[in-house]
Amino acid sequence: MQRLRLVVGYDGGMFAGWQVQSSARTVQGTLEEAIASVGGERGRVIGSGRTDAGVHAYAQVAHVDDHRGLSARQWLGALNARLPGEVRVRAVDVVPPTFHALQSAVGKTYVYQLHLSDAPGGLGAVESSVPPWRRTTFHTVRTSIDVGAMRSAARHLVGTHDFTSLSKVMEAGRSTTKTLRSLRVLRISRGLRIVASGDGFLYGMVRLLAGLLVDVGTGRVAAAAVPQLLAARSRGHRSPSLPAHGLFLWRVHYPAPFGTWRPSRGPLFEGLS
Repeated sequence: MQRLRLVVGYDGGMFAGWQVQSSARTVQGTLEEAIASVGGERGRVIGSGRTDAGVHAYAQVAHVDDHRGLSARQWLGALNARLPGEVRVRAVDVVPPTFHALQSAVGKTYVYQLHLSDAPGGLGAVESSVPPWRRTTFHTVRTSIDVGAMRSAARHLVGTHDFTSLSKVMEAGRSTTKTLRSLRVLRISRGLRIVASGDGFLYGMVRLLAGLLVDVGTGRVAAAAVPQLLAARSRGHRSPSLPAHGLFLWRVHYPAPFGTWRPSRGPLFEGLS
């Protein structure tokens, strides 16, 4: 038996999230079906965490135990030959049996993408101004958004905090304290990228972080009010969660023995590292 690490990219708009569900199409379920068609049995795919319906991934990480003994290169070719176009296995490597996609992870980086529109008119005009190639991967805001204010708010959010105010309802007993290592607002051509890196994220946290920064940028919330919002530890005063289609799981971080897979450079990844 050998343990394989899979780096997977997917269009989340085509799935009801990562985790297997009995009555819905999921990324995990689709991968397990492809593995069964190669290996003759349905191996359990363990991901680094769940992504919600509509959320995309550049580099989700998962592991599966292989009893056939095929090489990593053989698995890469065989899986991509069987998977639908909206899922690609970007890399396969053999890892020690101590590697666990979820438990070995020490952090994650998410990216939320905003398209900037200067279209005149109301919300409908702004939304209809999105170029077709950005329609399913960017959320639209007006060009007049105050990026400096967003960056000021982001500085208040970095560090170790109780992020209850920026999370959806969690299961009982789970800690709401997380360390946000960095939160950047990057300019790209006709858009912005909000890049959040941390030791972990609560349910809905990144989309709520992005919603808060947009509220600050549009003047609905003052950057100076962010510390009080965090301290309130109340879900009743948060900004709206932004739509799922603008969010990507960009990278999963692992300690030195296992290494972290880095996407190739190119215009698609402008401003990211």
